[in-house]
Amino acid sequence: MTTTLELVGVSSFTEHADGSIAECTLNQPNVIATSVGDLVPRHSRPDARSKELKSVSFYPSGAVRSISLDAQQDVTTPIGDFPAELVTFYETGEVDSVFPLNGQIGFGWSEREEKELAETYSFGFSFGTVTTKIIGIRFYATGEVKSLILWPDDVIALRTPMGVQRVRTGFRVFPTGELESFEPASPVDMMTPIGVVRAYDVSALTIDADYNSVRFDERGTLTHIATSGDIVVRSAELGRVRIASRTRLALSKDTPVKLPITIAFGADQVTIGNGTEEHTFTVSECRFLALPDIDPDGLIECDTDCNTCATDCA
Repeated sequence: MTTTLELVGVSSFTEHADGSIAECTLNQPNVIATSVGDLVPRHSRPDARSKELKSVSFYPSGAVRSISLDAQQDVTTPIGDFPAELVTFYETGEVDSVFPLNGQIGFGWSEREEKELAETYSFGFSFGTVTTKIIGIRFYATGEVKSLILWPDDVIALRTPMGVQRVRTGFRVFPTGELESFEPASPVDMMTPIGVVRAYDVSALTIDADYNSVRFDERGTLTHIATSGDIVVRSAELGRVRIASRTRLALSKDTPVKLPITIAFGADQVTIGNGTEEHTFTVSECRFLALPDIDPDGLIECDTDCNTCATDCA
C-alpha cells in the first residue's frame, strides 16, 4: 500500500489501476493533518446511522481525496468553522467540499431523522443572503464558495437575473459571488433568445448543485436552460427540425418521464441537444417553438398536439 500518509490499523484497501491505493478502511484511530485541521478518519464500528464507508480515499498521486470522519468535528474553512462528517479535497490539498452530516439513510435511519440533526446557516452573496439548512457546501480551490447543496424537499427563494425564483436542489456561484446557476423548484416559463421556454429538469440530481438547469454568465446573461418536450425549428438552410426529449422510467415510480433537452446560448447561436442528437442554429435566421411536456411527479402529460406545431412554427 503506497500513499503519502502513514496509517495504522488498515483492515482493507483497494487500488487504482496503477497499483496506488484508492481507498482504505481503518480499525484504529489515526490523525490526518489537512488544510481544514487535524481530522480523525472513521475507525469505529458502524451503528444504525453510520454508513459503511471507506475511511480515507486517495488520488493516484497518493494525495488525500476524502476523509469520512469517525465523529462530527469542527473544520476550518475559508468562510469559517463548520461541523463535518465528510470532507473532500483537491489534489493540491485545498478543501473541495464539506458535509456537516453523512448518515446512512435506510431502514434503520430516515431522511427526516437525519435532517432533524442539521443546523441552519447564513451565507452572503452579491445577490443577497441565503439562510437555510444544507447537505453540503463546495469550494473553489482558491477558497470561494462554489455551490450549496440543499435538502431534497427544501425550497428557497433566490434573487436571480431573471427575478426571484423558487429553487430546489441547490445553486452555484462564480468566484466573484454572482449567481452562476440554479435548479427551479417547479417548471417555470422564462424568456430566452429563442422565445419562452419552460425550465425544469425532471432528472436533476439532488446531491449535486454544480450542474443546474438555468445558467448565466458573470454579467447575468442567460447561457443555458433545460426543458422537456419538443423544440421545433424552422431553418432556411435545414428546413423543419424537431428535437424531442428521450423517455425513460422514473427513478421513484414505474411511470415514464421525459428527459431534459439542453439549450445553450452564445452570441447569435443556440445549440439544442437531447443526449442523442445535437444541432446548432443561428438565432436570427430561424424561428423556434418550444412545446413543453413536463410533469415533476414523473407522469407524461402534454396539452399540446405536437404534430400540429409546424403551422405555429412556419
